[in-house]
Amino acid sequence: MNLLADPWIPIQQQGRTRLLTLQQLLCEEGDYTIALPRDDMELACLQLLVCLTQVLFLPENREALLGRMREPLSDAEYQQGIEPYTDWFDLRHEQWPFMQTRGVIAKEPTPIQKLFVGLPEGNNHAFFNQPGEISAISQAAAAIALFNQAMNAPSMGGGFKGGFRGGAPITTLLAGPSLRHTIWFNVLHKQQLKHILPNIDEPRENDKPTWVDPIKAKSKIAAGEIGLLRGLFWQPAHVELRFSEQSTICDELGVTSEPAVTGFLKEKFVYEIVGDWIHPHSPRVYDLKKNTLKYLSFTTTAPAWTQLNHLLVASENKKEAHEPAEVVKQFRKDFAEPGQLIVGGYRNKQASILQRRHEFFPLRPGWDKKGEKITFLVERALEIKTLLRNKLFGFAKASGATGVNEKAEAYFYHQSEPLIHQALREIDWNEPDRQLARLRDELIDLSWKIFDQVTRPYAHEPKMIQALATAKTTLGAGFKKLKGTSS
Repeated sequence: MNLLADPWIPIQQQGRTRLLTLQQLLCEEGDYTIALPRDDMELACLQLLVCLTQVLFLPENREALLGRMREPLSDAEYQQGIEPYTDWFDLRHEQWPFMQTRGVIAKEPTPIQKLFVGLPEGNNHAFFNQPGEISAISQAAAAIALFNQAMNAPSMGGGFKGGFRGGAPITTLLAGPSLRHTIWFNVLHKQQLKHILPNIDEPRENDKPTWVDPIKAKSKIAAGEIGLLRGLFWQPAHVELRFSEQSTICDELGVTSEPAVTGFLKEKFVYEIVGDWIHPHSPRVYDLKKNTLKYLSFTTTAPAWTQLNHLLVASENKKEAHEPAEVVKQFRKDFAEPGQLIVGGYRNKQASILQRRHEFFPLRPGWDKKGEKITFLVERALEIKTLLRNKLFGFAKASGATGVNEKAEAYFYHQSEPLIHQALREIDWNEPDRQLARLRDELIDLSWKIFDQVTRPYAHEPKMIQALATAKTTLGAGFKKLKGTSS
């Protein structure tokens, strides 16, 4: 299967999964939506489409990019764009199979379920009920899973390298009115790319993927030498798919596949990257004292809205600076129109996946000029949460009601999400203060309900009445002070 010529992009049509070609997607005005059983795989498929389009059809400037969005590519333009690269994106190429290494040495194949992040070899069932639910998949599903494992997941364990964005980076993309527009929304034109890849004008013939120009074992690689294509399709591991030539139904997409992919070989392989390669799809954090960079990730159970300011707004303090993903910066500068922010990623503990994240945030007109108000929204909501948690911590310490503060925080995060999303859908960024005040009041009301819920079991115990009264009084004073501060 060749990603540039064959059908592999899963969409839903009349209740059934259909596979499109990349040419159909970029050269037609069809109303298509990516359809996979898992949200992380849908995001990986979109990211793969963006990366392919980015390297095959790099726009020279903003005007060229807007032209790509207005009119689909012609078939002739498409064929001209893919012609130099067709051998590099074939899943079963004899010499350069897509995102694989020929001749991997392993004692036995690893079950294909391992490629689906969070399901290591069938013994971790965080997202599935039974072991071995994914035992054979189509080449289309395998290509998406390979890309996702390489780009967005932790390494496969000790002795294996992960991607250069870290173990589980947050990915942010923009959603447009159609799938074709969404892809182009996330393609950077050359002038924007120069901010993160100063060498973008160097000859593209030297920019080859890792499976064509292999990484040397134990080598040191200067990040500045990594080109656009090589970086967007960086494969940190040595893997090689195993196929069954029998026809079967894909456990991921439900389509008939011949051959099917049943497993893969993997072998330990390490190297070192010197410096930082700036990936355009991820927000990043700079430690100003240590002069180091890391990509933003989900490290706690806190929902994505708690980091919304860092996902959309550049900021700096004495210790660190935050930069949104380059695609967000370009969208803000060159489009400045309504859209949706797509946020996805994993929360991990080393090689284990603890949680999967995938959310949409509406971006209403004017958001691009109100970064300080977006920051205020997040910080005020977190202030309310912190007040609730702290006062309940004091109650727990005085009364022995262990854990009520953690329980209240979890309830607040879960129940505040609809309020945050509603506020973002309705807010007028030209005059946001009234709606920000309303959101503040709604979150305070929610906090009182949670306070009553978690303390109700102790309300009639004499030894706890004083501690409860103190917590309620100090919480009310804290909320009153918040209401008295301006946005």
